[in-house]
Amino acid sequence: MNDERSLWRKLLHIEEPWSVLDSRADPARRRHDVWIGLEVPRGWFGRARKALPSTASASWRHVKFGDWEIRVHVTTPNGADLSHLSWAGSPDLPFTRALNEQIFALLREGCSLQSICTLLDLPITELWRFRYAIDNGRWSGGAGAAGGKQAEVAAPAAAAETGAEVEAEAGAGAGADEEIPHVRHPVWLALLDGSRQIDVRVLGLKLLLTRLRSQFELISDDDVRTLKLHEFHRYFLKNRRLLAYELAQIRTQ
Repeated sequence: MNDERSLWRKLLHIEEPWSVLDSRADPARRRHDVWIGLEVPRGWFGRARKALPSTASASWRHVKFGDWEIRVHVTTPNGADLSHLSWAGSPDLPFTRALNEQIFALLREGCSLQSICTLLDLPITELWRFRYAIDNGRWSGGAGAAGGKQAEVAAPAAAAETGAEVEAEAGAGAGADEEIPHVRHPVWLALLDGSRQIDVRVLGLKLLLTRLRSQFELISDDDVRTLKLHEFHRYFLKNRRLLAYELAQIRTQ
């Protein structure tokens, strides 16, 4: 058991004073559950010196290892700060920070929620909770220095393929797409923050622009704002013929 705990400490990049208290495998469900907390200090003859004060326990879904689902259960002492730990998450979200970063990378590449559910084997209800937090400015990108190695777990190859599809779409019909400003052009930011206005005739664009502007007011994180800019820009790439009137105004600004 000690060897198994030591292995999980290495796999999850758990550092003192935190420790793996227990772990269980469920082969039928292809799931590992790992319990993390602060071990009670031991004195002479293995007796506990003093029980550590603890509050509620929290559980999160972590990045999968192979085809095994990983669930992390953390017992948090009073005043404990978990905000910098990649194997923990926010109290109101279902995923650890490492898994949040992986999902965010897929969203940035243009993957749909249903595609992400399929790629990462996630329930759509839990994924919607995370997306709702992003859209309402309650989640910030970047796992921080301590998020480190787990946050760098590569997204599935399909994410890269999705990004390649977007680039291929941008490259198709070069004559038309050259007229669409690059996603880093300041006009896209100006449209979303409301400092630039255009006359919009397409209902779908009106609805999208209204939604993104309301989200932009709530979002302060640069990475999440970039995600919204890409979403907006991608809409024009996919619907450039339908949006010829709006694009003509954008190119003159």
